[in-house]
Amino acid sequence: MDKRKGKQKEELIPEQAKKFLRETFANLKEKVLIEVFTGAETAQLDDIVAELVKTVASLSDKIEVGFYPVSSDQARKRGVTRAPSLLIDPEKFRIRYIGAPVGEEGRTLITAILLASNRGVILSEAAVKRLRELQEPRLIQVFVTPTCPYCPQQALNAISAAIVRPDLVTAEVIEMYENKDYIEKYHIITVPFTVINEVPIGTGLKTPELFVEEVISLVSSEKLTAPPTGETVEMDIAVIGGGPAGLTAGMYAGRSGLKTVILEKGTVGGQVLITPVVENYPGYSQIAGRTLVDVMYQQTLQYAHISEGEEVSEIRETEDFFEVKTGRRTYKVKGIILVTGAEHRKLGVPGEDALYGRGLSYCATCDGYFFKDGKRVIVVGGGNTALTDALYLNSIGAEVSLVHWRDTLRAEKFLQQSLEERKIPILWNTVIKEIIGTDSVTGVKLQDLSTGVEREMPVDGVFVAIGYEPNNVLAKMLGLTLDQEGYIKVDSKQRTSMRMVYAAGDVTGGIKQIATAVGQGAIAAVSAFEDISSPYWKEKGSEWWAA
Repeated sequence: MDKRKGKQKEELIPEQAKKFLRETFANLKEKVLIEVFTGAETAQLDDIVAELVKTVASLSDKIEVGFYPVSSDQARKRGVTRAPSLLIDPEKFRIRYIGAPVGEEGRTLITAILLASNRGVILSEAAVKRLRELQEPRLIQVFVTPTCPYCPQQALNAISAAIVRPDLVTAEVIEMYENKDYIEKYHIITVPFTVINEVPIGTGLKTPELFVEEVISLVSSEKLTAPPTGETVEMDIAVIGGGPAGLTAGMYAGRSGLKTVILEKGTVGGQVLITPVVENYPGYSQIAGRTLVDVMYQQTLQYAHISEGEEVSEIRETEDFFEVKTGRRTYKVKGIILVTGAEHRKLGVPGEDALYGRGLSYCATCDGYFFKDGKRVIVVGGGNTALTDALYLNSIGAEVSLVHWRDTLRAEKFLQQSLEERKIPILWNTVIKEIIGTDSVTGVKLQDLSTGVEREMPVDGVFVAIGYEPNNVLAKMLGLTLDQEGYIKVDSKQRTSMRMVYAAGDVTGGIKQIATAVGQGAIAAVSAFEDISSPYWKEKGSEWWAA
């Protein structure tokens, strides 16, 4: 029976929380009007928002509520086009939530009501003073998720700005997954993500002072505080790569007192970023990969500078330091931690390169949405990633088959059982010989290895999950010792064959798990700190480790 019906209905706000809110709302000064706009296509979310707002309003006579369809004249008057939308005191301020304010954002909503009623802000006096210098209108959009612990503070920065400058500032708190068109428009990867006047300002929680500077300048604080392009910057450690191993290494190095920069050529997060659900990381029974990256990212920002989109092109060793060159600047560092990860292994069959991005993908969570509602797809592989991809595609409505070259799977038993429960078919002892299509994938040519028989199978999409190859270009540039598969060889302290160069995570091979990468990243950073403090290779009688 649906627990949200009848006597078994599960309340959004427990009694104990209601008691606390009644006491809190006793401090409200002015009445606060909340307007809720709903739509026919968002009925389930609308019900949640309606129940939440009605419950909150019942706890204080200072809170009034009005409900309107998104197609109403009132919606047109307020400029509301999305449902559910929630406006706070729209006659006084321009503050709105787009999506259901649940989870962490429920706290934001309560605080926003308090701030609006009492004309309060969470900004510092210096930030408020600077904000009063604003001369032009600003639309501040903060993209959030219900599980992001850092989103409420950034959202409240925006709400406070709208209270300080109701004449010029509009604040929108937008639930990311309920408004996926924004994800594509702004290429949002992690939250909180802030956009001001349609200019993507970037990811992360900012101090009030930096936030206000971003509002005024329309430039991210990272760019405001980063060294000018072309300059030479002296640091202690350069961490090259921004996955879990890199973020952990950067945090541990920074906490040790080392000036640390993390250089990531793409977007921070690595493979975890495209993992739908992580169920084997200590402390979380399950957590979205994107959310886990958010938590790691925000924590690391407290200790190290993170530079996304900055690719290392050259590393040169001198007698006293390393010279790390990127497209923006040159870094002089005492040590390097390579956490460059691994990339998807290709099938190496005709049609693969030509049809990449046209129905062929190596990332189900990135591209799976295009194949929902019964599209026919195959997933190639037999490990954890392949089965996770197949289950995800099945969950969004795609018609999925698994293709595996052996007669047994190597994935975890839990995933195999889930595959069986979902009745996802497996083509055993089968390989792909060719991917067929002109403008997009229309089919694949399969070969049964047990009989040698080839046949064509019509499909709309192909997702490849057959393992990884190490990103070892920089390792080869430095002349590091590699194993037969190209992974960097390290000792128990993550030292490579070159002094003051360390490696961690997937680029070192072994078990490719988040927990492994995090542990190795921590060890590499601690080893770097110890070696900078006491260079063991200079000690009499010491022997340099040889891979």
